[in-house]
Order: sequence, then C-alpha cells, then structure tokens
Amino acid sequence: MPRCLTWFVLFWLNASGILLAQKGAADPTHRYFRLICLVHLTGSGKAGDPIVPEYVVAGTAVAQASLIAAAPLKGTATATAGSTAPATTTPSSATPPLPAPISSAAPPVPRPGFLAWSMQKSDDGTMAIVHIVAADPKAFVAILADTRPEIRVFQIGKDSAETIQSTMQQYKKDFNLASFEVPVQ
Repeated sequence: MPRCLTWFVLFWLNASGILLAQKGAADPTHRYFRLICLVHLTGSGKAGDPIVPEYVVAGTAVAQASLIAAAPLKGTATATAGSTAPATTTPSSATPPLPAPISSAAPPVPRPGFLAWSMQKSDDGTMAIVHIVAADPKAFVAILADTRPEIRVFQIGKDSAETIQSTMQQYKKDFNLASFEVPVQ
C-alpha cells in the first residue's frame, strides 16, 4: 500500500506542476539588450529636423537599412534591355530555383541597430531619458563610449533598478522605471 500511495503522490505533484515546475516564456521586458540613457536632445523642431535624442537617429537608420537590404525586391526583371529572350518559355525555365536548405548549424541572422526606443524629456527640456532596445549589444558601442560627464548610461540587468531610478529622478522628478517600458516585436 505505501508503494501505491507514493506513486500516486508523485503523479499528483507532477500533474499539478509542483514537482517539475513548468516555466513559461520569458518576460518580453527581459529580452534583448537594453539601455536607459540620459542624452542631449538634437534638432530644431522645424519641418525636416525633428527634436530627437542623440544616437537614436543613427541606430534606427542602421536597423532600417538592414531591413531594406534583407527584403527581396519585387518586380525586378532579370533580363536586360538589350538581351534576346525566347518568345516562349518552358515550364522548367519559368520555375524559380529552390533555395538552398538552411543548415541547423547556421548562426541566426543578426538584427543590427536599434529595434525600439522610447523617451521622456527631462524637467529642464534640454535632455532626454531614453530606453533603447537592441538585439546585438554592438549597437550600443557609440553610446557606451561617450565620456561626457552629463551623459548617463545604465544597462538593464547589470545596473540595479534603484540606481537607475534614483539617478534619473535627479533629472525628471516623476520618473518611474517600472512604467518606462519599450515593447519590441
């Protein structure tokens, strides 16, 4: 009887998820590499020159350029204007070639630049608190190399939330790190 009871208890604990805890997906706010920065605002605010935080335009441009380069071009013709193509095509020549199989050992395609960002202006309006997200930590090289004393850079996961909160509240009194999130798709 004790053996049967032991098996029943183990089965019940496993089925209820207590024995072998089931982990869910990672919290989206903990994915990717993230920085909280205090940087200068740039731009005049006139048409064609919006007011944006430093580094954001360059980082976003890198990401957009990589998306454009990775996207296949639609409607491009392979024949040149001076080429002589046959009037009819056979089914075998009309079928596009199959892509090479993807190796499971192939490294994932990198996503350079910034994936997303959000900002809050400082109380004096000359600086911005920016939350920047990137898939590759190399996207932050320029920001991390900035040695100007007024620029503050914190890495989520390396710097404590209390340190980030207290530092940023010196520049924006009602700053709340818990509500300063950036969703990434």
